[in-house]
Parts: sequence; C-alpha cells; structure tokens
Amino acid sequence: MNYETKIQLALKELSDKGVWKSNYNPPIDRLLRKLGFRIRPPYYQGFFLNFVFCLAYVAPIWWGFEWFFEWNEIGISMLEAAYNSLQCGTLFGLIMSVFYAIRRKQLNLTDWESLGE
Repeated sequence: MNYETKIQLALKELSDKGVWKSNYNPPIDRLLRKLGFRIRPPYYQGFFLNFVFCLAYVAPIWWGFEWFFEWNEIGISMLEAAYNSLQCGTLFGLIMSVFYAIRRKQLNLTDWESLGE
C-alpha cells in the first residue's frame, strides 16, 4: 500500500477515535508533508523518533523567543542560551513521546505496517 493511502487511513482512524485534529496532524507535520517529507502521524512513530522531532522543532523556537525577549537583555551568553533551549526541548520531547506512547496504547491503534490490510 502506498504512503498517501496509509496517511489517509491513519488520520481517519485517529479522527474516528476522537483525537483532536491539531493533535494527530500538527501544523509542523502538515508543513513537512507539503515539502515532500514522508513522515507518519506522531501516534504512529516510535518513541525515539517522536522525541527527536519534538526536540528538533521546540528547541530552536524556544531559543528564539527567549533570546529576543529576555536572555539578550539580561546578558546570558549564546552558549548558555543554546544549552537552556536544548534542556527545554529535551524535556518537551520526553513528555510528548511518553504522551504519544501512552495514548497509542489507550486508543488501541493499528500498527503502521498493518494499516489497510
């Protein structure tokens, strides 16, 4: 089965189970799919991949907001700001990965490989 069909089946399954659209198809995932990346919805990704994705998009956003609105004014170095942002991204990634893993089990979702069979 091709990727597009699996995505549609996965999104329909999540919608039918009552998951909010913004939760099962976040804006960053929609953007990445429009750019040609073939990523699964977060509920169908593994723990580590969810962790990496959440860390990768939260840490730079957190750094930007904090640097321009607070850290720059109080004199925090760039290195310390980057370290603080990585800590925040790591915590967020861990929390979201645990959330998706627990919800995947609670919702009794079909495995990605088994979708459409």
